[in-house]
This record gives sequence, structure tokens and C-alpha cells, in this order.
Amino acid sequence: MTWRVKKRQGRNEVKIKNKKDFGLGVVSILIAAFITYMSVGLRATGYEGDPGPKMFPIMGALLMAVCGILVIINPEKDEKKFLTATQWKSAGIMFLVYILIAVMLFLFGFAVAVPIMLFVVTFMLSKLSLKEASLKKRIINSLIFGAVGGAVMYLAYVVGLGAKMPTGWIWTLVK
Repeated sequence: MTWRVKKRQGRNEVKIKNKKDFGLGVVSILIAAFITYMSVGLRATGYEGDPGPKMFPIMGALLMAVCGILVIINPEKDEKKFLTATQWKSAGIMFLVYILIAVMLFLFGFAVAVPIMLFVVTFMLSKLSLKEASLKKRIINSLIFGAVGGAVMYLAYVVGLGAKMPTGWIWTLVK
């Protein structure tokens, strides 16, 4: 349990053991409640039995709330440093890559940005998963994964589901 109840002079006093985990749990629950509130307002489709666009965010919010409750109920036993300097650097680089991907989606669209994104992220993570592999092998594996993964995603979303994906600002200027 996150808190311990002490009896002192006839009143109960709650002592929180791990304040970071408690705060993270409360913030997670509040964000989940906000997502749920915003999602309930989405209109349903005209098809009977179709929950519409609100189902996915509500399911995600429910999962987030459950995780927040679990963090409150069962916190870390020992408080250790959250991230080392190297881990902060890696997280910052990954964040910048995601910003770059968003810019690429805006400029070039889904068909160009997704394979490049898959290549870059796979290559970055292959340093951890393929430690003994050479740079050439990691690049080739990442290129194959980016090309095949991008093609599969394109076929699934655009061809299979008929989804309208971003085409990119550059391509609209060229047309």
C-alpha cells in the first residue's frame, strides 16, 4: 500500500511512502478522466452497434486509469534515480525523431514518412537489440523492416481500410 495509517491521539494520520509514484498515479487518473470526458462528446456513426470514434480513446483512458491505480496501490519499494544522463539523452533524441516524423508527415505525407520513420526508429533501437551486429547489417535490417513495414501499413490502411492518410504539403504544391 502506498500509505500507512498512524494513530496519534485518537486521530488517523496518513503517511505516503513514495510521493513520486503517488503523484504519477494521481496525474494518470486525472489525464484518463480528461480523455474520457473529451471522448464522450464524440458523435457516433450512423451504423447500428458501431461504437464510433470514441471507443479507442476510452479504452486507452481506462487502461491508463488502471495503471495509475496500480502505481498508487503498489509503488516502487526503493526510490532510485528516474533516468541517468545517458537515458535522458536517448529519450531526448527519440523525442526529436518523433517531432521530425510529424514534420515529415506534414510535408511529404504518409507514404514517404512512414517507411523513413520505421527505418530511423528501427536503426536507433537496433543498437540495443543487435549489439554484436555490424553497422552494415543493422542498416540492411532496418532498411528491409522500413520498406516492408511501410508497404504493409500502406496496404492495410489505404488499400484495405480505405483510410484517407495525409498526402503531404509538398505533393499538393506539385499537383
